Amino acid sequence: MEKRRKYSTRRLVCLLFILPAFLYHALVVIIPSLKTVYLSFFDWNGISEPRFTGLQNYIEMFTEDTVLPIAFKNTMVWTLIFITIPIILAIFVAVCASKVKKTSLQMFYRTVYFLPYVLSASIAGKIWSNFYNPFYGFNTLFERLGWEKLSEVLWLGDQKIALFAVAFVSNWSWWGFVMVLFISALQQIDPALYESASIDGGNSWDCFLHVTLPGIAPTLVFVISLSLMWSILSFDFIWVMTMGGPGQATEMLSTWIYKNAFVSYRAGYANAICVLQSGIVLLVFFANQKIRKKVEDIG
Repeated sequence: MEKRRKYSTRRLVCLLFILPAFLYHALVVIIPSLKTVYLSFFDWNGISEPRFTGLQNYIEMFTEDTVLPIAFKNTMVWTLIFITIPIILAIFVAVCASKVKKTSLQMFYRTVYFLPYVLSASIAGKIWSNFYNPFYGFNTLFERLGWEKLSEVLWLGDQKIALFAVAFVSNWSWWGFVMVLFISALQQIDPALYESASIDGGNSWDCFLHVTLPGIAPTLVFVISLSLMWSILSFDFIWVMTMGGPGQATEMLSTWIYKNAFVSYRAGYANAICVLQSGIVLLVFFANQKIRKKVEDIG
């Protein structure tokens, strides 16, 4: 009986420590999420009394909304860019930086590459919007260099390249953070493994494939899942630089949600798109959990 009392008392104390965090999570995440699902079944302008419409918002979303497929496609392209280019670049630079023997020089490289991540999206977006400006940005430099074709490009005004121009800026801000994560993972790999590989006749590429990649595999899975979820939810750089334009060339699920909620005053419909977006993120999360378990089992 005494053991049970001690166990129950200890459990109660643990629950009391967890309670503030749980209440905060419930107020900020759980309750708003449930209310989002609830309001997705209503026609609501965000001010007046919501009017129940059942599945009408979801029917409209999949049958009538012509912008949503474009926003979904752009989001998938954006996500594909995010899980390839910055991760490959970050791994390459992390491997190179980790080979620098001088600690002060290695810290210098880390700091320089990490600095763009420190800048807020609004500041970085405004800076690069000025760089892309056809009247006093990169185009004037290209014109002076005699690169006429590049000087005529409307980086944020051409529907074919606007999404990639914004994605470049977002990747410029993001990849330094990813690089730091990979450097931390590389430092956990036992140097003896590289020595064994070189003794067995392995070259640099063999060491990378058979030692480095397996060593950073858990971090790689984490970074890919993080990139997937954050890219699907991306909003800041797009809104600051193009607001989804020109046309719907850079329209994302997040910007389309914002426009429906705060421009068209269709908060109920915006909540329905939020549910769709959240469903995609949840699928990514559960898929990542399965992949992570497999990677951990192999390790």
